[in-house]
Amino acid sequence: MISAASVRNFLMGLAVVGLGSGCGVRYVAASASYELELLTKAEPVAVSLASGRLSAGQEQRLRLFAEVKAFGATLGLHATRNYSTYSRTWDRRIWNLSACPPLSFASRTWSFPIVGRVPYLGFFSDMDVAVERSKLEGEGYEVAVREVGAFSTLGWFRDPILPTMLTWDEARIAETVSHELAHATLWIPGSVDFNESFASVVGETAGDRYLVHKYGEGSEPVRDARDRDHDWRIFQTLLLGLYEDLDVLYRDPLLPDAERLARKAALYGSLPDRVLASEIRQPARWARYAKDRPWNNASLAQLRTYNRGDDDFAALLRHCAGELRRFIPAVRAITHGARDPFAALQAAAGTTACPAN
Repeated sequence: MISAASVRNFLMGLAVVGLGSGCGVRYVAASASYELELLTKAEPVAVSLASGRLSAGQEQRLRLFAEVKAFGATLGLHATRNYSTYSRTWDRRIWNLSACPPLSFASRTWSFPIVGRVPYLGFFSDMDVAVERSKLEGEGYEVAVREVGAFSTLGWFRDPILPTMLTWDEARIAETVSHELAHATLWIPGSVDFNESFASVVGETAGDRYLVHKYGEGSEPVRDARDRDHDWRIFQTLLLGLYEDLDVLYRDPLLPDAERLARKAALYGSLPDRVLASEIRQPARWARYAKDRPWNNASLAQLRTYNRGDDDFAALLRHCAGELRRFIPAVRAITHGARDPFAALQAAAGTTACPAN
C-alpha cells in the first residue's frame, strides 16, 4: 500500500504546480489536504469486513465492488487498485460546483495539472463550496452545486470506497464503478466533455452487462434497472431539448436582455409539462423532480458535459459488435492525436467498421 508520506509529497507537489495552473493555490492545497485525509483513512476491504462494525447489507454491498471490477476486466476496463480499500470513518461529503453566465452556456472553467482545463470544481467542505458559490454569484454567474458519491484520481492513487456508496443499490454500484474505471482506462487531457461522455456510455453498458451476466436476461434486477434507465434517458433527452431551445434564445442578437430573461424563465418553467407529454413510464415522479430541482444554465451545461455524442458513441459501439473490448481500443485509436475528439468520433461513427487500435 502507498505510504502516507508518499501521498503527502505528491499532493503537496500538486498544490505547488497549481500556482501556475490558473487555479488558486488555497483551493489546490485544501483539496490535497482532504485527499490525503481520505486516503490515509482507507483500510483494505478485508479488514473492514472482518471488523464486525458493518451490517449484513453493508458487507454484501462492499463485496460487490470486487465483483464489478473483476467483470469489468473481462470487458477491457483496466483492473486498477481502485475500490480495494474502504474509508469506513470518512464523514465528509463531496460537492461538484459549476457556473455559467445568465444568458449563455459558456461554462466558467479552471485549469489543473494533469487533467487540463475543466468546467467544474470539487469540494470536500460545505463551507468551502458555500464560499465559492457566493463569490461566483457575486460575479454574476448562475451556479449549480450537486453532491457526488464517487470520484477518480485517474489511477494515481488507490481510490477508496466511500461510506455513502454502501447505501446504493447494485445497479448504481455497477454503473458508477464501471464509469470510474473507464476514466482510468482512457483519459484525454483537456477534453472533459469527451471523457465524461465516454465514461457514461461505458458505465451504462458495462453496468447492464454485469447484471445480465449475474442474473440473466429478463431477470427482475435487469428489468428494474432498464426501466429506470429508460426514464432517465428520456428525461435527459428532454433536458437536452430545453438546452437547445435556450441556446437558440441566448444567441438571438435582436432580442434585448430583458426579453431574453423573460423567455428564459418561461422555457425553464415548461420542463414539467414536457415531462408529462413524454413517454416516461413514471411521469408524476419525473414531473415532480423537474419542478422541484433548481435548474439553471450551469446545471444544464454540466448535463451536456456528461452526455455529448451519445448517438455517435452508440453507432461506434454497434460497429464494434457491441463489444466493449473492441470499442474502447477503437475510441483510443480514433482520438489519438485528434484536435477535436468529438469530430473524430463522428467521422468514425459514419463508417461501418470498428477502427483497429
